[in-house]
Amino acid sequence: MAMLTGMESNPVTFSTLIIRNQVEYSALAQAAILRCTLEIPATGQRWGFTDVDDLVAALRAELLTVQHQIIPSDQQKEEI
Repeated sequence: MAMLTGMESNPVTFSTLIIRNQVEYSALAQAAILRCTLEIPATGQRWGFTDVDDLVAALRAELLTVQHQIIPSDQQKEEI
């Protein structure tokens, strides 16, 4: 994750998040099985999911973490 601070009032953070998915059909279960991974290459962190809602929740949490690196929590509360 890189942070550019050319303008002190408008810091910019770049991060890469990779989402991979795979869908398999199980003849035994007569159902499609979804497998997803969320990966942050900069840290090597990787999480696996079989539920889309869990994937979206983890992605949201990671994006909020990035946002909090730019905007402290106290400042966000004042803007709300």
